Order: sequence, then C-alpha cells, then structure tokens
Amino acid sequence: MFTIGDIRNIAIQIEKNGEETYRNASKAAKDPNVSEVLAWMAEEEKHHAKWFTNLRSSKPLTPEQQEIEAVGRTLLQDMIKGNNFLIDENDLKNAKTVEEVILQSKKFELDTILFYEFLIGFLDDEEAVQQLRNIIEEERNHIEKLELMEEQKSCDSCASTSSR
Repeated sequence: MFTIGDIRNIAIQIEKNGEETYRNASKAAKDPNVSEVLAWMAEEEKHHAKWFTNLRSSKPLTPEQQEIEAVGRTLLQDMIKGNNFLIDENDLKNAKTVEEVILQSKKFELDTILFYEFLIGFLDDEEAVQQLRNIIEEERNHIEKLELMEEQKSCDSCASTSSR
C-alpha cells in the first residue's frame, strides 16, 4: 500500500514539524536552560530529517506503484503537515523546567514511534518495513538521549542539594 518513498516523506514531514515546534518554543522560552534544551531538540529533529532524506529503495516501482505513490504522497502530506501529534508548542513555550521539556519531548518521540509502528501494517514491501524499523530505532535513540539528559539533570540536582 505504501512505498518507502511514502514513509520517507512522512518521516521527513514529522521531523520538520517537530523542528519548527521546538524552535518556536525555544525562542519563546523564558528560562535559558529550557531554551537550550528546546534548541537542541530542534537540531536533533533537523538531523533526523536529513537522515530520512537519504532513505532509498533498491527496488524500482512499477507504473502502478508510481501512481499509487503519487496519490499516497498527497494524502499523507495533507494528513501530516502541521500535525505535531501530541506535542504542544504552547506547553513547550510555557515549560518552566528542563525536566518538563524532557518529559514532553519523550512523549512526542513515543507518539512518533507508535505512529510509525501503525504504518508498518500498511506496508507490503519487506525492504520498506525494514527501513521503517530503522526509523523507529532512530526515534528510540532520541528517547535514550533524552533519558541520559534526564539522569544528568537529576544527578546535578542531587549534587547541588547535598552541597548545601
């Protein structure tokens, strides 16, 4: 039903939406630490979009698949464009702590993974399924980075509390 081109386009649009949301929130954040984490997340989303741009299928599409891909691309882009899933730019802008930003960012990454896992059911090309699994793994890496930041922040808080 969907080709790797469709999946690639969805992934790129999701990452662009995330980047824009994080950038806007970073500019509006009042706490410089919160702004810094949001800017970092925007850059991560930008890097992922570039990574997804390089995904290609080794199988040529039949004329029928090319036609289906063109229709699917339009439908999917309309569906995804401007949709930030459950990430709310206003919530990010109003976050008062880095921990709040990390929590919201992890939620966004998990929602993205769930969406990609949902799409696997619409793929009939094993190569495309594997590429989508690679995308999901990239999103999981994002969550791991956020968890490391969370742990570091927690350790920093413990150290500053114990030194008082």
